[in-house]
Amino acid sequence: MSDSTGQNEQGSRYDSKTPAVHPEWPVEVDLHLHTTASDGTLTPTQLIDQISATTLRTVAITDHDSTEGVAEAIEAANASSNLTVIPGIELGTENEDSELHLLGYFIDIDHPELQKTLEQFRSERVDAARAMVDKLEEIKRPVSWERIVEMAGGSVGRPHIARAMVEAGHVDTVAEAFDRFLGEKGIARVPRPKLHPVEALKLIHSAGGIGSIAHPRTVRNLKPLVIELVEAGLVGIEVYAEKYNSDRRDSYIDIATRYDLVATGGTDYHALGAKNETTPGTNGPPPNTVEKLVTRAKHKHGPNVGNIPSGLA
Repeated sequence: MSDSTGQNEQGSRYDSKTPAVHPEWPVEVDLHLHTTASDGTLTPTQLIDQISATTLRTVAITDHDSTEGVAEAIEAANASSNLTVIPGIELGTENEDSELHLLGYFIDIDHPELQKTLEQFRSERVDAARAMVDKLEEIKRPVSWERIVEMAGGSVGRPHIARAMVEAGHVDTVAEAFDRFLGEKGIARVPRPKLHPVEALKLIHSAGGIGSIAHPRTVRNLKPLVIELVEAGLVGIEVYAEKYNSDRRDSYIDIATRYDLVATGGTDYHALGAKNETTPGTNGPPPNTVEKLVTRAKHKHGPNVGNIPSGLA
């Protein structure tokens, strides 16, 4: 298991063994959600339809290296007077010690520099995915590239390969596929180029957004990276996330307090259908978290920053 000292748990986000820990407040905010624009299984409309039946009032669509699902999610949410969508993204980054995923909130999804970079990311992701499929073929664990593309319906990633491995009978679960084959130490893993965390944060800032560290339990040597990112303008870190127990949450609350970060969170929902998967409305940060993020965004980009939904400005 990892903790704030930073033992990596690559692939553990797909582990269904740990039951969810529910917060003591009404869950109205989820700042970490995925759709078919990256590696989720629900379209943006389907996701919003599901969320509309919950207690959630403010959500962020944060697909991996993609903003393709944001506009559709906003349009779907417009049919619900009680639901606001924050335009977001999740960027994969790395330094010499570890991978780190960075969430961006209130971004301009049409920003030219951002979209040019994301297009490059998607191309590199496909190249890496094809190379992993070739490796699986070499070690007698073949999967269909056509089936992987079909499941992805958009941006291809490792979770789609993992699901194809389950379908082909090579592994029992997505978590097993990551642990044995596709995770950081997996025998079929082919890494792709990634931005340094600070460069990714600068990209988020250039698109008018603010940044928060996603699932810090997957980061090795977390505290030095936090310090470096805080100096570059980081505003948040996920605390109320996934299935964190009270001890783990307390350790991240300590980090948030020490470095004046907003304690964010969400379910990291992919709709994989796994046992014990944390679903929207069952976990999330306190209701006043969004207000804190809006304040930080205005401080960073000025009081008239244009990417904050009108209901939150």
